[in-house]
Amino acid sequence: MKKVVLTLTASLACFAAFGQGKILFTTDSLHLAYYSSGPNAGQAITTGNGGGNLMADLYLGTSATSLFLYSSTTFTATPGKWSQLSVLANANATTGAPLLNAGTAVFVVAQMRGVGDSPANSINGSLVSDPIYAASLGYGSYGFSQEFQFTLGGAPTYPAMYTAPSWAQGTFDLSSSAGPGARGAIATTVPEPASMALLGLGAAAMLIFRRRK
Repeated sequence: MKKVVLTLTASLACFAAFGQGKILFTTDSLHLAYYSSGPNAGQAITTGNGGGNLMADLYLGTSATSLFLYSSTTFTATPGKWSQLSVLANANATTGAPLLNAGTAVFVVAQMRGVGDSPANSINGSLVSDPIYAASLGYGSYGFSQEFQFTLGGAPTYPAMYTAPSWAQGTFDLSSSAGPGARGAIATTVPEPASMALLGLGAAAMLIFRRRK
């Protein structure tokens, strides 16, 4: 009897998972993340040029003005891309995110932040494109994609978010750092002020040390 109950429970869990909306949280060569200022300005973000200190967060919502955090991931060594992360649109009491079923039309924003900084639990979609909002989150400056619409997939596939027709291809030319035809669509400015301050202190210390010699 216990085995039957366990089997039924597992089956119900599987059916529930299949019914949940799915999205593959990743970029392609036309929607890359890049630096908009700093020493790496105009370059695609990689783990080798500071991307290892950044995270990408995925926000979804059925309303353009109410988005919730569903997942976070890190960058890979591939220029401008982060780890391909298959995401189930699960309910999350911590972030307030509701469960979203397959076929649900959602609004999407991919946002950048420092690894040491906590993402916002939820964000107002109307403010995502506002640099003042981005800077108010605590990191030197967050980066983000435009807000676009996407229809969540079902079992068994995870449709990639970059396939959404409403997510415009990047307009910033990244051919030199990420390959011919590569485009930047998600900008972030780094390093953060704290890092710049440390660099400044280091430079000052070197000057003082040289003068004493």
